[in-house]
Amino acid sequence: MTIYDAVVVGARCAGSVVAGQLARGGWKVLLVDKARFPSDTVSTHFMFPNTLARLESLGIFERLHSRFKLPALRQRWRILGYELSGDFTPIDGHSLGTSIRRIALDSVLVDWALDQGALARFGEHVEGLIGTGTASDPVLGVILKDGEQIGARWVIGADGRTSSVASILDLEKKKPMSAEMAYLFAYWRGLPDSEISSIDVHDDHSGLMWNPSEDGIHILSLAGPPELTRGTNAERMNSYQLGLRGYPEVIDPHRLDAAQMICDLVVVPETMMRGFYRRSNGPGWVLVGDAGHFKHPSTAQGISDAIEQSIYVARALQGDDPHLEGFEIWRRDRSKGHYEWSFRYGGWPVPEVAHPYLQGLSTDPAATQDWLDVLTRVNSPSAVDTPERLAAWFGESASNRPEKFPG
Repeated sequence: MTIYDAVVVGARCAGSVVAGQLARGGWKVLLVDKARFPSDTVSTHFMFPNTLARLESLGIFERLHSRFKLPALRQRWRILGYELSGDFTPIDGHSLGTSIRRIALDSVLVDWALDQGALARFGEHVEGLIGTGTASDPVLGVILKDGEQIGARWVIGADGRTSSVASILDLEKKKPMSAEMAYLFAYWRGLPDSEISSIDVHDDHSGLMWNPSEDGIHILSLAGPPELTRGTNAERMNSYQLGLRGYPEVIDPHRLDAAQMICDLVVVPETMMRGFYRRSNGPGWVLVGDAGHFKHPSTAQGISDAIEQSIYVARALQGDDPHLEGFEIWRRDRSKGHYEWSFRYGGWPVPEVAHPYLQGLSTDPAATQDWLDVLTRVNSPSAVDTPERLAAWFGESASNRPEKFPG
């Protein structure tokens, strides 16, 4: 049986980054993924300045730019007619974000990990673990579908919210949260270039997300109630096409008619966006990215979380915390407030709460900037919702205000 320092299950944002970091530090690392790359997956696609700075520090940002033409994007959110927009406070020279399809991003990340010295087996499915992950029976490797056993000092589950590693370990989902939105999205060619990533939410429980992406491709996402993703393929496509035309102030319907949808419609039901925490690690195993903690995708934190957690774990394992005794606390502290915040924006605005909140937020430039900088993790949500601001925005009702903003 071949034995590695680490077997990483899942080779996307979390898996490739942790594998590459460990391999660069001298570990013998194997990446295992049931997919073969290039391979697409459901994603919010957006990366904020903090993540771009991380990728630059790893040498990945330059690789992306050498392969693709990436847009530099400002954020614009319009909720019930109130606009929140602008640049982010710069992080290591980055004040704008970007958007890229995962078939492009993940291929670059995989190539980077292999260049750092990681080995890979793609098209392979992990069906079991060697060991139960307890103190008396630590995880010592993985078992593939054909029964082959591969030994490892650490098994790293980076295989997403439906993680096989977490399932085999029978890990409980804790602190569950849910919201009301479902999504349909597709990739398009032939739409005009834009320097803005736009999110528009109407009061009829519908929303449009427009992300310019790499090489002139655009990602158009339609949000709606859970019923949006039900029915036949033809019914969903009809809902999607009609929904996109409900935002003529964002997309000229004539330009949409002239553009080309270049993929099948992607269906993301509400059930795919339910949040949780799982225990982060134990004897011989650790979870990174969505496998261990899943936020609502409305605030597009998934890629950032995956990369930050992977960097932390790699540094800890090869540094002063080789048993990852501090990882659970670090992850909890980093996600504090952001988990709940993501689900505020994954629900539909309640008018009597949303209007005073959004009016106050959108007319206060300092508050707007603080809000934008929550997306880059410069701020926590509490830096926006200060007692002074809430008192000003809600007036005499501030003492009885609901705890959810803006939903």
